[in-house]
Amino acid sequence: RQGGMILLEAANSAYETRVLPEAMVKVQGRLVGLIRCY
Repeated sequence: RQGGMILLEAANSAYETRVLPEAMVKVQGRLVGLIRCY
């Protein structure tokens, strides 16, 4: 958070940081696992 804005930083440096107003961001949960089937 920076002031009234939320900064979303990607782990991949190829993507830009997104800056959004707090009203547009809602955390709905967190990722605890990932299952991949190939």
